[in-house]
Amino acid sequence: MTSPRLPQLFPIPKLPVGAFGADRLVTRPSQLVSRPVRDWIRGHDEDDLPSPPLNPLTVAKWASDELSLQIELATGRARVPHGSFRRRIRSELTDARQLFEERGWLADPISYHREPQPLTNVRAAPARLGWLDYQHVRFDSMFEPWDDEPGRERWLGYQPIKTGHGWMLRHEGRARPWIVLVNGYRTGDPRVDLSFFRAGRLHHHHGLNVMAVVLPLHGPRRVGTNGSRVLHAGAMNTIFTLAHGASDVRAVIRWLRDHYDAEGVGISGISLGGYLVGLVAGLEPGLAGVIGGVPESDLVRNMRRQLDPLMPPYYEQWGLSWEPLEQVFRVVSPLAMPCLVPRERRYIYAGLLDRWVRPGNVRTLWNHWDQPDMCWYEGSHLSFPAEPDVHRYVDRAITEMFELDTVDR
Repeated sequence: MTSPRLPQLFPIPKLPVGAFGADRLVTRPSQLVSRPVRDWIRGHDEDDLPSPPLNPLTVAKWASDELSLQIELATGRARVPHGSFRRRIRSELTDARQLFEERGWLADPISYHREPQPLTNVRAAPARLGWLDYQHVRFDSMFEPWDDEPGRERWLGYQPIKTGHGWMLRHEGRARPWIVLVNGYRTGDPRVDLSFFRAGRLHHHHGLNVMAVVLPLHGPRRVGTNGSRVLHAGAMNTIFTLAHGASDVRAVIRWLRDHYDAEGVGISGISLGGYLVGLVAGLEPGLAGVIGGVPESDLVRNMRRQLDPLMPPYYEQWGLSWEPLEQVFRVVSPLAMPCLVPRERRYIYAGLLDRWVRPGNVRTLWNHWDQPDMCWYEGSHLSFPAEPDVHRYVDRAITEMFELDTVDR
């Protein structure tokens, strides 16, 4: 008996080329796997997104992302939560949803965010990373949750988040443009942040002043393991991380304008920092531009995709459902407010093999931002620092954002 050919058993439609400005990619869908398997590998089922070729390099990129993601899930609270934690997150979600609705924050998420207080007690100390000289900036972070927000006392009890940290590279002399960088999830170390953003190139080649702001609960602001209390300590911790981070970034932007007469200030973030700059772009007027790097846009959708298969059916009986999460997260969602940056100064780059931030979520942000200039690269979430397409794209975005005639300076 002759074995049937695989293409006959698993027909896969040919994908279009050139979607989302990605006509440089050649679509070569595999004929060796079924559509459900292919969609699981790609991380989405949307055929108008391009597909990268299948080769050892792309497989390695995909596998590194998948391994790191599974380690994250295994170390988080994917298991059944203990009783006291379960009661706390249920109570906080119930109270938050009621409060947010009563205050009108669900209908008008921007009203949840207060004007940031000016930076105080700013101090800087010289530091060096290889050949790169920078300053470690510290400041008093004045953000506090609203008086009656659930989880407020716990958040105020985290002492390290009360001091803001940043890595600053500044030229002496005339006023120059500034780029404010926001770190990704579980980073916040200058060795990682300055390298991932290629801060030396931004500073020396493009001639920019650079300030990399560290998110709460990360790096020197961590409580326990770096970043662990952002996503694994309840919804209010995630909301406070984003609201606090947005307040810090906005305060830093205003301090740069006032203290250094910044010609223009742009923002750039990666991963969770990409989500954060999307939020700031909906809150802070007058930005020169925004670059979302491998940016998340819908945290609840992402968490649901990752955790739904692991959650027992009786979670709903415990009151641990997704609906209240979707509602309370509106107040910190970049999708719930218009982007204030002009469309021609909005930039996004994302990996087609990303397992942490699925391409469909990036496309949601792209659509919300009125489909601006975008770079899809043939890589994963973790591979972006080594992707030549990303390097070229960011160089072009910076040049356009600040209208630079870039030379080494």
